[in-house]
Amino acid sequence: MKRWEILWLAFEKFAIFFSFVVTFILVMALLVGVFVLWQQLPTLQGLKDGLACDTITGLNKLVDDFEGAVITRTIFISQTIPVRFSLPLDQSTNVQLTRDVPLSRPATMVLPGGGGRINGTVSLKLPDGQNLPVHMRMTVPVDQQLPVQMTVPVSIPLRETELGGVIRQLKTLLEPLQLTKLAKTLKCRP
Repeated sequence: MKRWEILWLAFEKFAIFFSFVVTFILVMALLVGVFVLWQQLPTLQGLKDGLACDTITGLNKLVDDFEGAVITRTIFISQTIPVRFSLPLDQSTNVQLTRDVPLSRPATMVLPGGGGRINGTVSLKLPDGQNLPVHMRMTVPVDQQLPVQMTVPVSIPLRETELGGVIRQLKTLLEPLQLTKLAKTLKCRP
């Protein structure tokens, strides 16, 4: 790594740290200023109580609603699925000829009564449309892309997702504040 790159990385780290410190100090000063102003202005008591009540009851309702929320969607799926397998066939069936089939086979004919043998060729033609019984014993390779198009309704309760843990942590963090008791103390309307 070059010297200027090392210096730049050091400067970046310092700038990030410095920015964090300045931001933290400014936010803390702002919070202290708001707190002091809040305590010093009795005319804002109604606004303070109203704002606090609205915030507390809204936060309670928001956390409860968030925990009970359900994501519902209809997802459209349109894709192709590769299908590859070998299909074993071992069955009898009838097939129908789609054209005339000429046959020519060597044959030996035995004449009756000891008349001898004749070697020759037998020729015949199986006609178009002829049904033939056959037995198939083979393995057929299948390699296709099947199109799939469907809609899938989905309903996912948030408490059953990764957000469920976040919601439980939020409730745990807010529990020490005892928002319900604080709302009663401030006489907030539910």
